[in-house]
Amino acid sequence: MQAPKRHAANCRWARPTLDEPNPIWLAAGDRPWTCDRDSDPRPLESTEPCEDCPHWQTTEAPTDPVPT
Repeated sequence: MQAPKRHAANCRWARPTLDEPNPIWLAAGDRPWTCDRDSDPRPLESTEPCEDCPHWQTTEAPTDPVPT
């Protein structure tokens, strides 16, 4: 099985900036993703750093089945 490509959308540490608390979510227009790995969330100007990040981890698959 091939390893997943590294993107913010499938990284354990990345969250949509709109889901972050105030005032971080205010940056969502320019920085749609935020890295929550460290104690200080870092809104990302680009997701390119995710491609080579040594701390990137895939998100875990949901345990509940998706309703159809």
